[in-house]
Amino acid sequence: MANSDTALPAGDFVTAWRLFIALSVPEPLQRDWHRWQQSAQRRLPEGLRWTPVHQLHLTLRFLGDVACEEVSRLTEALQRACASVPPFTLAFQNLGCFPSLERPRVLWAGLGGEVTRLSTLQQRIQAETRPWGQTEDRPFVAHLTLARVREGSPAARQGLAKHLVRLPSLPRASWSVDVVILYRSQLQPGGAIHTELSRCALRA
Repeated sequence: MANSDTALPAGDFVTAWRLFIALSVPEPLQRDWHRWQQSAQRRLPEGLRWTPVHQLHLTLRFLGDVACEEVSRLTEALQRACASVPPFTLAFQNLGCFPSLERPRVLWAGLGGEVTRLSTLQQRIQAETRPWGQTEDRPFVAHLTLARVREGSPAARQGLAKHLVRLPSLPRASWSVDVVILYRSQLQPGGAIHTELSRCALRA
């Protein structure tokens, strides 16, 4: 059941919110990623802005600005998308960079496990929430953004290809995906703040 606590916070007079739909990483895996991140930072060149582990997530659809009064209807659409998809299992599989290892802007972790069900879920969310947000022409690539590369930094100049082979193995634990979350993203000088607006359960 979706969380209905989506009222506009006191003192927040904007008429639209920047929204995205995602899967969160469970807390036990967040602790594993914290240890991995600390080890990786010692092995990689300077210039990466790391995603705080409590904000690690798998984006299923970025919506952009959505009118605040539409959040309830959007949540209902998300519930419909999740209603006929059973829970499934994912695991971390590999590392990569966008757009390439030689010209990195984003360091990401790819996923394995029941990725066919993940793809089905993403397609249903895309279809049910089509009235809102931006149209994405690029194909869906399941990944978690681990870090962004600062322009002109040693990491940007050197690339990351030769460094990734030195990194520790990714956390191997799998996790069960049973809920999808609608988030609000507020861009701040110190990084984005993500606020959970509603949760929609997957159902067999």
